[in-house]
Amino acid sequence: MNIFNPGAIGGLIVGVIICAILAVVGLKVSKKENADIDKIRAELPEGLEERLKSAAFTPAEGRNMFSSEALVTSVTEEGDKVKAVLLFYAPEHGDFYTRNVKLTSDEAQSRNIRINTFVPVLMKYDSEMHYHDFKKLM
Repeated sequence: MNIFNPGAIGGLIVGVIICAILAVVGLKVSKKENADIDKIRAELPEGLEERLKSAAFTPAEGRNMFSSEALVTSVTEEGDKVKAVLLFYAPEHGDFYTRNVKLTSDEAQSRNIRINTFVPVLMKYDSEMHYHDFKKLM
């Protein structure tokens, strides 16, 4: 392939533009998520963040599976469903992250899904990214 062909240069320019757009969108999404986590952390009662940081990862049944606990930071009712935001701490990265979970109202009540409570969770260790990721509520 000769890069001096008009089609090759045009394709290269279009490719660079597409990559730049994707990078900008990714950066915007990342900044928004980090801002949300900073806001969540700022509103936490004293002691909850430290308890979350010290949450243990106990081996569970299954390959690379662990039990731990997550902090419920938000609960929103959507009809007969409940959407909860769970906060986690990744000690391998020294950073916090969130995951959303949807349940029925009855499930949320039976699992004690309330703001600023800890709930038991099943986590899977991602060996490529080197952190424990949420799989499901226990």
